[in-house]
Amino acid sequence: MPTILPLVTLTTDFGTRDSYVAELKGVLLSEGPPDLRVVDLSHELSPFDIHGAALFVRAALPRFPSGTVHLVVVDPGVGSARRALIVKKRDMTLVGPDNCVLSYLLDGSESLYEIDRAQLGERPISSTFHGRDLFAPVAARLAAGAPPESLGRPIESVQRMAFPMVEIRGDALQGRIIHVDRYGNLVTNVSEATLRGFLGARAPASMSLMIGEHAIRKRVDHYAEGKRGELVMLIGSAGFVEIAACEANAASLLAAEVGRAVRVVCKD
Repeated sequence: MPTILPLVTLTTDFGTRDSYVAELKGVLLSEGPPDLRVVDLSHELSPFDIHGAALFVRAALPRFPSGTVHLVVVDPGVGSARRALIVKKRDMTLVGPDNCVLSYLLDGSESLYEIDRAQLGERPISSTFHGRDLFAPVAARLAAGAPPESLGRPIESVQRMAFPMVEIRGDALQGRIIHVDRYGNLVTNVSEATLRGFLGARAPASMSLMIGEHAIRKRVDHYAEGKRGELVMLIGSAGFVEIAACEANAASLLAAEVGRAVRVVCKD
């Protein structure tokens, strides 16, 4: 089998106009193993958006090779009493703040550690840039093969954020928009499995997806199946019901944003 080189991924809300990402990479490449690879996942996450970042890492991180170290820094509480974490989850290791940003990857099977700053030796740690001074050095050492317990103490629990729940209200399935992608597609929290369970023996053609007073009835398998500008619903690549508009922006057409309620209803 081919040798897998040590790999650290970066997910932040830093943007790229400032020096912050470059400083992270400098620390990783200076303190990590000589053959370390550093891969940017995103630095354009919305500032301070813990929920959006949690959705991003839930979708992206499991796609990477076994042994990858994932550094996630969306950290509005930097410098506060919030803890700094290492999370070992089967074939991946996560490094980031204890602020729920890792919540959607956690299922109870993981090992949890609070980073011990003393294990990094005598070094200055800025109260406003833990990504550079705390998380990156830890990620570099983990990529070099250091076990998590050499850098932190085991803990029993971390801050968690529940994935947005879908409810049954009367004869309707009530959900909400959890993400708007760059194309204006509206991703809901209604999973394909939940939708199938709600429909039961009813034909999918009997279903309408309501957002405000708008009823979307056309269900498609892919975006180009609709007419240009037509609002459609489909199961997206993450396994959730989406509202889309062929070669148009559904969010703009519906003046919709994250948190907006959606309802699935069926004709008799």
